[in-house]
Amino acid sequence: MATTSTDIQDLYANIVADVVPFYEDAVLLPNALFMGTQYNIENTAGNTVQIPLVNDWTDASSVAAGGSIATANTDDFNPTSVSLTLTKKGKATDVHSEALEDGGAAMVEGQIITRLSRGLAQATDITGFDAMNTAFAANEDGASAAYASYEANMVVSPEAFAYGIKRQPTVNMFYDVDTDTHQFRATIRNGFANLRSAFGRRVSSNAVVGDATANTVVDLADFAKAVANLRAANAPTMGNGLYPAFIGPATENAILAQLGNVSSATIPSLSELGNQALMMGAVGQAVGCMFFRTNNLPTVDKS
Repeated sequence: MATTSTDIQDLYANIVADVVPFYEDAVLLPNALFMGTQYNIENTAGNTVQIPLVNDWTDASSVAAGGSIATANTDDFNPTSVSLTLTKKGKATDVHSEALEDGGAAMVEGQIITRLSRGLAQATDITGFDAMNTAFAANEDGASAAYASYEANMVVSPEAFAYGIKRQPTVNMFYDVDTDTHQFRATIRNGFANLRSAFGRRVSSNAVVGDATANTVVDLADFAKAVANLRAANAPTMGNGLYPAFIGPATENAILAQLGNVSSATIPSLSELGNQALMMGAVGQAVGCMFFRTNNLPTVDKS
């Protein structure tokens, strides 16, 4: 393919049109299934959202005839707020004119879209899981033995976190005449905010695939404990009554045999899942969790 101006502009137009759908198909966390609170503040000033948060309240209690209702039942409505700050993420790829001439337009276009969209999707999920790891660090239901490499698996209520976006995935292209290189730059501005720390649990497990070091590998009982703790906190579930559990490859390997022996450990109908990341990540369900595999969980050092 000749690197004419028309060819490049057509290629660029196709990339711009396709990056957003490919990004949305590859990203996991910014999904209404997992994030019930979402904000789109495109075309507005500022990069922070103040999210109102209702304070805790107690149920009614018995009152003696003629007794004061307010003595034991007063709950002041005193809402607080949480700040959701949006940050910029970027992914770059350069294409030499020789690659365009020799590789073919379709192949080059597909590779550019994949690199840019998946790069932004991975950066988004890593940001979200890192924020969860910080928010739920004290809510540990997994292994606690001294060990340097744990996967920070997460069991989360859809009301635990909020997601915001300021700029959809955007692609710009520049031409470097000195190196005869077309430079593609993709950016996004988004972020996450913890709303209620009690609505999420961390289940740390050995991050080394197949390593059975004593007291470092979790099983379904640990995830059942996380679910019980969320239910005790009155944390809402997804619409199907389950909590999403995000697990790493080593944890998936450790519990896969157990999932296969649990009668309810079925992979959900793929038609009910929102995008390719969900469909590819769905492992099964058991003990009140729907399990999703991801490579973007942080690693915890407890040594």
